[in-house]
Order: sequence, then C-alpha cells, then structure tokens
Amino acid sequence: MLKFIGVFLAAALAGLSAGAIATGTTPLTLFERAALSGPTTRVAGGTPWDETFFPNVPVQTHDGRTLRFYDDLVRNKIVVVNFIYTSCSNICPLVTSRLALVKDMLGDRVGRDIFFLSISIDPLNDSPATLKKYAETYRAGPGWTFITGDPEHMDVLRAKLGERSSVKAEHRNDIMIGNDRIGRWGRDSAFSNIEVLAETIQEFDPAWIKPIPERIETSALPANYSLHDKPGSFLFAKACGGCHSIGHGDIVGPDLAGVLERRDHQWLRRFLREPDRMRAEKDPLTVELDEKYPGAKMPNLNLSNSDVDDLFAYLSSQGVSAASASGGAKVEAAPPTAPSHAH
Repeated sequence: MLKFIGVFLAAALAGLSAGAIATGTTPLTLFERAALSGPTTRVAGGTPWDETFFPNVPVQTHDGRTLRFYDDLVRNKIVVVNFIYTSCSNICPLVTSRLALVKDMLGDRVGRDIFFLSISIDPLNDSPATLKKYAETYRAGPGWTFITGDPEHMDVLRAKLGERSSVKAEHRNDIMIGNDRIGRWGRDSAFSNIEVLAETIQEFDPAWIKPIPERIETSALPANYSLHDKPGSFLFAKACGGCHSIGHGDIVGPDLAGVLERRDHQWLRRFLREPDRMRAEKDPLTVELDEKYPGAKMPNLNLSNSDVDDLFAYLSSQGVSAASASGGAKVEAAPPTAPSHAH
C-alpha cells in the first residue's frame, strides 16, 4: 500500500531556530538541515509537496551537468526516486537492477513522460564519473539520472525525502513515486511484481488508461501447461532476473545458461549463500567474477539451503524444458518475464 509523505517541521522538533542552527558549532543533523532548506507551508490553492517543500539545491548528474534539483529534475514531471551508493554490496544492486526492468517495461515513456532519479547517499565517494560507470552497468539510458553533489546539499535532500539513516547500509530501499504537476506522491517497493509496479507508476499520470488484458483461451495452452510455478521460479524472478538471463547473454551479470554444468555444485551452493565471505577470503573464482563484472558483485541474499535447492531445480528445469521443446538438443530458456541475482 502506498504511504503518502508527510511534512516534517524539523527545527521545531529540535527546539532550535534556523538561525541558531546555522551559526552554531555543533554539526547539523539531517533534521536540522531539512529545516534550513526552505519553508514547508502549504501554498494557497496548491499542495504541500511543491516548490515550497522540495529543496532546490544544486546537484551534479552522472553525465556531468550541474542542475537544480526541483527546477530541473522534478518540476511538472512524473518521477521515480530511490537512494543508492555505488559501493553498496547488498540491497542497492538488487533495487537498481529491478528498476532497470521496470524502465524497460515502461519503454519510451521513460525520458518523455516519466523520469527516474537515483540519489547517492555517499557523495564524498560517488563522483559523477563513478555514477556514470554505475549507470552504464545497469543500462540506465535516457530518462534515468544518477545524482550526487555537495554533502550538505545532499543531506538536506535526503532528509526532506525521508531518508534519515545514520548508517549507509541501513538506508531506505523503497521508492518514491510522484507527479509534481498534480501534487500526488507516494511510496512503493522495488520488490513488487515488476508489471504491477510499472502500472502503479503509470497510474500517477491521470491521462494513462490501463490496457484491457488479452483473454487467453484454455484450449490454446500447451497440453503440459501448469498454473503452478516450478520450484525456484518466483525466487529467480525476484532475486536474479534483473541481473541475469538464461541463454540470452550477459545482462548486468553473467548468463546463467549451463551454470550447473560449468561450476562445481559445492562451490556454487556456497557462493549463492555467502558470496561476501568468499570475497573476503579472496576465493579465486569469486575474485575473477568480481573483476569481470565490477558493477554487479553478487550480494548476500540470505538464502537458506532450501532456497538454493529451489534455484538449482529451476535452473535445471529451464535447460530440460528447452531441450524437450527443441527435440532433445539442450537449449537454455529465458527467465520468466516477471523479473533480479546469482552469478
């Protein structure tokens, strides 16, 4: 369920005036920096989520431009906003890869009607050049802007958008969706069904009409069609499909066609469960994969042994089902259309 954003009166909560905060020697907290960013009162006839709420601070983009956050990136636009940092080794790659799938599903509306904004919470290390490489890794393309800037400006931006974590690894991983023109804002999860999330974003456009789904006649389905997912298919869609294909080439990470034949099963099982530990141990194959796919290091997904069993079963079934369809020749099949990670 979407949760609509509230307005925060940070200076009042802190018990300090903006002037006292600005001239004091104590470092500014995120709440205090949000208070300094401008008024948050409702404009007559408007909404609380307009230019009086959003900071219009200067930011730098991954393609080297210096822009004003509100004037240039939000005003009169439909935007999808999330927070990342490029050295993140767990949730950021997953969220970014899933947003890439959403972007692909939205097609040419991204960059025309809908705009993605990924805001770095680590501006000291995430330079425009670093963000550009990150954007290229995830096939960002036109309409998706990665943002960094002066740390104080970025702190103001984070606080006003509800991201107030003091530890990078604990930052918000949900997404904001908004239509500035009509003042409608909400939150959703990047781990929602990809098709549903794409529809949710488009619903922020009052002119968008949801297409009527095409009816599928039962008689047209293959004789062996099953309404029940194969074991591991849902997990693959949620955790792997954004970075990997099966038989359709590398995406962000490697193609997983034949991975059960290429890799030792004991090694692969451990890699799926604790890639971070294998990375710390300098496991040679893990190091090789990280060097080949530097922007898509396998995160620790906290998989159980049964999760790994299901992924093995799904990967195996994809090869077997494709081989049956091709008269016995082993051909790897594509992953399910519903989308995000396993090398």
